[in-house]
Formats: sequence, C-alpha cells, structure tokens
Amino acid sequence: MEIIRFLAKDVPVALHAGELWLGLVPPADLTFHIRQAVEIAGGRRIGHGVTLAFERDAQGLLAQMRARPAVVEINLTSNDLILGVRGKDHPFPVYVAAGVPVVLSSDDAGVSRIDLTNEYFRAARDYGLGYPQLKAIARNSLTYSFLDDTQKRDQLERFKRRCAEFERSVASGQSPLNKVVALIKAAVTAP
Repeated sequence: MEIIRFLAKDVPVALHAGELWLGLVPPADLTFHIRQAVEIAGGRRIGHGVTLAFERDAQGLLAQMRARPAVVEINLTSNDLILGVRGKDHPFPVYVAAGVPVVLSSDDAGVSRIDLTNEYFRAARDYGLGYPQLKAIARNSLTYSFLDDTQKRDQLERFKRRCAEFERSVASGQSPLNKVVALIKAAVTAP
C-alpha cells in the first residue's frame, strides 16, 4: 500500500479492497484491507468493501471514508456470485446509512452476463431503494469520478438535464392524483 501511495502521488487511486469473505482467508485477514487501502494507499475509490463488518474500528473507518471522501463501488451481483454475500449480509446499506458515498458497478459483466441496469434493479429490489436514492447513486458516479473539473461539470449538467427530461416525461403520463402522490413520495424520501 505504501508503494501505491508513492507511485500514485499525482493521480487518483482506485483499489479493490475487502473483496473477501469468511472461509476464503483466516478471519484475522479480514480486518484491515479496506482501512489500508484508504489510509495507507490513499484510495479515493474502493471496489467492493464487503468485509467492512470485520474491519478494526469499522465505525471509525466509515467516518473517515465519509470525511475524505472515499467512495465505495458496490458490486451486488459479483459479491453474490463470487462471495455468496447478499441481502442483510452485504454492507451496502451500512455504507449508505453512514453517509459514505456509494456507486454501483457491474464488476464482472463478461463473466456474470449482467450490465449496470441489473445492478440498479438489484439495489431497488433487494434494498428497497427508490428513484431519489438511485438518482443520487448515479450522480455520485459523476461527482466522484476521476474526470477533470471541466468534464465533470459538463457531465453533471448533462445528467441534471437528462433527469429533468425523464422526470417530465414520467409526470406527463400520470393522472393528477398520481403526480401529487409521486411529489409527496419524492419529498419524503429525498436525501
């Protein structure tokens, strides 16, 4: 991790860390991967982060990841198929509740035969996320990307326009009562 920090002084670092589970390594080896990727290597994006519950001082690590911020790339299908981690065992809702930025990733799309749409579907189905939460996660993909400032600003503005277009098209197809219900739901569940 120190070598990565040294070599990546002037570039953002993304690392897979915590892509392990009980039975793959001794329990003691589940306690430090995410922390070292963040603290020592300076990782700004962490792929997987599944072993969060086993990390030493997990609450402190979450606070540090939120403050930096260090984004977690959540790979629901990959974690399910490769590690057998899903549902209540997956730390996805813990990261969200702790305010750590998350993005969804397909990881092994060629192996698992899925795409990013599948990951958004799983997040909605398995964790009850609604449109406002899914939209925030999609925005995070740009906000915490490694694009330069100009590209990031342009892409965030494009995202904002496209969301507004989509929301108008959905709203135009609803009855007035459904529109009011949708607005209330959006206001209640807004991040």
